Amino acid sequence: MVDDDVDTREMYAWSLTARGFDVVSAAAAAEGAALTDQRRPDVIVTDFTLPGEDGFTLAERVRASAVAGDTPMILVSGRAFFGDTGDQAMQLFDRVLLKPVLPDHLIADMIPLLLDRTSARLQRQLRDVRTRLQGIPRTSDIDRVLNAVTDAALSGDTPAALVADSAAHYIAANDAACLLTGRSRDELLSLNVWDLAPDARRGDGRRQWARFVESGTMTGAFLLKTPRGNVEARFASSAHVLPDCHLSLLQPVPPALFGDAR
Repeated sequence: MVDDDVDTREMYAWSLTARGFDVVSAAAAAEGAALTDQRRPDVIVTDFTLPGEDGFTLAERVRASAVAGDTPMILVSGRAFFGDTGDQAMQLFDRVLLKPVLPDHLIADMIPLLLDRTSARLQRQLRDVRTRLQGIPRTSDIDRVLNAVTDAALSGDTPAALVADSAAHYIAANDAACLLTGRSRDELLSLNVWDLAPDARRGDGRRQWARFVESGTMTGAFLLKTPRGNVEARFASSAHVLPDCHLSLLQPVPPALFGDAR
C-alpha cells in the first residue's frame, strides 16, 4: 500500500488485515519499489500523487522488473485521467479507481486480479514443464516430471504437483502436494483423482477427468477435500506429459479470498 497520507494507509491496512491480508505500507514511490523487491507482493495499491516521484513512476519500475513485472497494480487517485495520461494509466495499471474508494470496493477489485494472477502463473509453469520434458526420453522415470516442476518454479514458489495415470490413480506427488492436501505421499498414491473432491462433486469429477484426458488441458478452480476441511485451489493440468502420465499443478487460494472465490 503506497500512499503519503498516513490516515489513508491505516484505514486500508486495517480493513485488509481484518480480511486476512498481510499489508506492508510505504509513503513514497522509491520506498514502495524497494518493498516490492524485498517482499514480492501479490498486489500493489498506490496513489498517484506522492512526494517526489509519482505513482506512474512506481508502476514503470515494477513493470520493468523481471521478477515483479506481472504483479497486479491498482491506482487509487483523487485525479481523473484523460487522453494520453489516461492511456498511460490503463497500460500501467490493472485497475484505475477514483477516490473516494471504500475498502470493501477495493477488496472487490483486488480479488479477481489475485485469482487471475494465480491461474496465469500456473499455466506458465505448466508450459515450462512441458518444454523441459520435451528434451528427455519419453520412457523416462516419472520423477523427471516432478524435477521439471521444481526447475520451472517461479521465484522459488513450487506449486503442488500431482501426477495421475489414465485410470485417474495418483502415481506421483511432490512435497507441496502433501502439504496442500494434508496427506502423506503414500496416502496420495493410494487415491484416485476424485477421492480429493467433496462427496457431492465426485460424479462431476469423473466426467471432467474423462474430458480432460481426451482434450489435453484443463484449468480452473478446484475444491479439495482434506482432513482439515475443504480447501479452495486454482489448478492447471496437462494430459500426456509422458506416456500415461497426466500432470496437475495447484496453488491454494488464500483464506482471505475463499468466500469470494468459491
